Formats: sequence, structure tokens, C-alpha cells
Amino acid sequence: MAATNDRGLRNAESTQRLRSLVARLGDADLERSLGGGWTVAFALAHLAFWDARQVAALQRFGRGEAFPAEDLATNAALEAIADAFDPDTIGQAAVSAAQQLDAVFETLTAEQVDALTGSGKTYAIERAPHRNEHMRQIEDVVG
Repeated sequence: MAATNDRGLRNAESTQRLRSLVARLGDADLERSLGGGWTVAFALAHLAFWDARQVAALQRFGRGEAFPAEDLATNAALEAIADAFDPDTIGQAAVSAAQQLDAVFETLTAEQVDALTGSGKTYAIERAPHRNEHMRQIEDVVG
């Protein structure tokens, strides 16, 4: 159970870090390039999507359904529709999705967590590394 609590703590810490980062971003920051065609706003959309995706997957799993497979084309599809995202609200969407994920994670039993980690789905519950990676990229360009 300690590992589960550690994951929850790390997720919560990354959510707080994301909340603080989003709060200090201005309009010009959201337009800054991260390279590879990504902007700060798109990185936030990416975080929002992946946490929201894992929320939906974990909710299904929590109801006893199979954990859904990942689609390797997702990031390319997100990039194709990136201009449709509202930069003024995407940061809050990322924070909201992170909070939802953290809350869903807390509802999982130790057995469910063990089943996810045992089947290579740790990424669905250990969200802090993914969040921190993209927050570091953002912080590198906005200071």
C-alpha cells in the first residue's frame, strides 16, 4: 500500500506544480514554441488529453472492464486539431484533468493497482513523470 500512497503523493505534487505553472502563464507564454511544432498551449492540451484519457480508462477498469489499448496515432491526431484548442482555457483543462485522474486513482484498490502495474499499465496511474516532463519543457522556455 505504501507504493500506492507514494504514487498518489507524487501525482498530487505534480498536479499542484501544474496548477502553479498554469497560474503564471500569460498569453505570450502560451504561444511560445517548445520545438517540434509544439507550443506551450499544445503541451497543456496534450497533458489534458492524456490525463483525461487515463481517467476514462481507469473508470472502465474500475468497473471491471478491460483496460483499453493505447492508440499510437493519438499524438498525431492531437497535433492535427491543435488550432481548435482555446489557449485561454487549455491550462485549466489540464489542471482539471490532472485533478480528476488523482481522484480516480484514489478509488482504486491495491489489487487493481497491482493488476495495472503487473500488466505494464503503470503509466496510467503514475502520471507525475509524464506531467513533470512536459512542465520542465514549458519551464525551460518561459523561465
